[in-house]
Amino acid sequence: MEKTKKYIINREGIGFFKSILESYEDIGIFSVLDGDKGIIEIIYPSDFEKEIKFITEDMSNYGIIFQEVADV
Repeated sequence: MEKTKKYIINREGIGFFKSILESYEDIGIFSVLDGDKGIIEIIYPSDFEKEIKFITEDMSNYGIIFQEVADV
């Protein structure tokens, strides 16, 4: 089963986060919904819920803060 999460993150962190997420093979699909506002979407198998949570929380060590949003 697939899950989708949408976040607002600092714009300057989008490229870095994308490269980190892509380094985890097949963990999820990353899309930028609004680059000016820093709105992104991650679609991933529900089996990877813990990994996605770990990665997004770990990004705070690099100054990238994730704010989950419902619908944009």
